[in-house]
Amino acid sequence: MALDSDVSGADAQLHVEFYTHDRDPHKGKAFVRIMTPGDKYNIIDQPVREDHRERFPRQWLWYQMQNGESPSVGTPLAMWHKARPEEISDGQLQELSILRFQTVEQVATASDMQIQRVGMGATGLRERARLFLHSTSGDNSETKAKLAKTETELEALKAQVMALVAARTDRTGDVIKRRPGRPPLQKG
Repeated sequence: MALDSDVSGADAQLHVEFYTHDRDPHKGKAFVRIMTPGDKYNIIDQPVREDHRERFPRQWLWYQMQNGESPSVGTPLAMWHKARPEEISDGQLQELSILRFQTVEQVATASDMQIQRVGMGATGLRERARLFLHSTSGDNSETKAKLAKTETELEALKAQVMALVAARTDRTGDVIKRRPGRPPLQKG
């Protein structure tokens, strides 16, 4: 794992390249090439291990993105196409994958410049993506249950605040203000 001190330390000075090996017997396996710029004799070239992925996370993510393996957070486009094929055609799905859109959320939040590259009807596609996300998020009963619980807790807290305010008011309805200092002794 990369340490905070390594961000501007020794690892930041290295040239790190992840690639797919193209010769037998390692054909198709992921390899890493680590070298110090200016030193052509000190080159590490070996199969990728877990510690390489942790040590060089930016370079590993770049490699994954180049090979279409990058992890995506959200609803995959294929799921949208499967659920509602009338909203997104096969051609649009292929076009979006060529442009590296992977999730419905990416399409729904795309800027005007990004969406122009998709072609004709792209703004309508973006709106359909937003509507799809809105309609699927409404079906989540767990979220509704949490919202209902939060609302009941809020009502209970409001009642407590009202009780505290009522306890601090006199008969006329004015709030009793406490004066600074020690309260006077009660004689009795």
